[in-house]
Amino acid sequence: MTPNNSDKPKNGRTATRQARRQQLINATIDSIAKRGFSATTLATVTKGAKLSHGVINFHFKSKEALYVDTLGFLAREHYDQWHSDMLKAGPDPAQKLGAIIEADFKPNICSKKKLAVWFAFWGQAKYRPSYLKVHNKYDDKRFVYIENLCEDIINEGGYENLGPGSTARKIEALIDGLWLHLLLYPQVLKREEARNDSFAYLSTVFPKHFPIVHRDQKKRVAK
Repeated sequence: MTPNNSDKPKNGRTATRQARRQQLINATIDSIAKRGFSATTLATVTKGAKLSHGVINFHFKSKEALYVDTLGFLAREHYDQWHSDMLKAGPDPAQKLGAIIEADFKPNICSKKKLAVWFAFWGQAKYRPSYLKVHNKYDDKRFVYIENLCEDIINEGGYENLGPGSTARKIEALIDGLWLHLLLYPQVLKREEARNDSFAYLSTVFPKHFPIVHRDQKKRVAK
């Protein structure tokens, strides 16, 4: 079989360029999490990345382009995590939905730093359509998956009073709310508790598929 371009090893120059771009994206995440959106500048990013100002101009046309790619990185990382975990969960729709929820509270996704950056971007999305476009590109796909899984579970369990669309929206709203609570009140709510709260909600909506005992399995979430 002839390998496609994605199978070919990257040369040193390409690899170095990608590494520099990621270095700048990581520094942008750190700066926004530490200083907020408005106080983050190209100077704070380059200082955090320990690179010269000329390097950032070489890799990104503007500060806005850097921000769009930073949001794109976070969105892809989240998508890749829950999508991969969902596929590994097997054919059962309840297991797939559970895997998506589990992924939302993994340490690499649900860290205080990344939550701060997520909400910083969401706060700007109304005024910057490019951010909303990036977010919706991945979030819309996620909603369709959750809605379809809810429909399968509803049909399988005979939950006659539930609609897949409204149930999916409630699940998404719950996750967003718990993420915000984790960001604002880290001393009150811990990540594993937020995960358990999510499964507690699923047990009230789909009791045949998410028994109460499932929400108490705290060992499944790394501390």
